[in-house]
Amino acid sequence: MRICSALANAAAIVAVLGFGGCSLFGSDDKAEEAAANEAVSEALYAPIEAVRHIEIGRTRNGYVISVLGIAPGLGYGAPELRPRREGGPGPDGFIDFDFVARAPDPKLNLGVGDVGARGIRADRLVTAAELHGATGIRVHGVRGGLQMRF
Repeated sequence: MRICSALANAAAIVAVLGFGGCSLFGSDDKAEEAAANEAVSEALYAPIEAVRHIEIGRTRNGYVISVLGIAPGLGYGAPELRPRREGGPGPDGFIDFDFVARAPDPKLNLGVGDVGARGIRADRLVTAAELHGATGIRVHGVRGGLQMRF
């Protein structure tokens, strides 16, 4: 009987130690974890060096904004046009976007490379409602940007 009691106590201790990493005994804040992951992801993105060309095309459900630019170095990918002011037009009527791209792993040591090899393109689908009231779009890079009136 004493052995069974000792085994039961040992099993209880092992179970408690096993739950130490669970959220049962600590706070499991998914929002904090998501914010930390987003901060790390944001740190991997860098603004592109220069904006070269902007085009706007009509689609069935709205418009597509296509922007060509020059990345800061070789290996940049996953380009994005990130809206400023939550996508709303500024006082001058323009909707502003930041042109960013995901930086390559520094371990790859890709270097800067030739300007011709650093071309990058970002596309963004927008609805007619998102462009309502806007007079144009402006896309920003490190060395200025370009704008296009509608």
